[in-house]
Amino acid sequence: MGTMVRNWWTTIFGVLLGIVTYLGQQGANLPSDWNGWLALLISALLAGLGLAAKDASTGSKPGGK
Repeated sequence: MGTMVRNWWTTIFGVLLGIVTYLGQQGANLPSDWNGWLALLISALLAGLGLAAKDASTGSKPGGK
């Protein structure tokens, strides 16, 4: 989990994208119907993707010996 949080750029971008997506779909209202819950689910998935994604500058070390 620490590695995911250290990739601050993708974490912040994903969370903000999730929030903006939800506010664009529903406004500042809690979900009250199927479309509202769907918008909330998609927004949460976008936020989770931003948390799990890695910045290009934090790539894995090359394998091999």
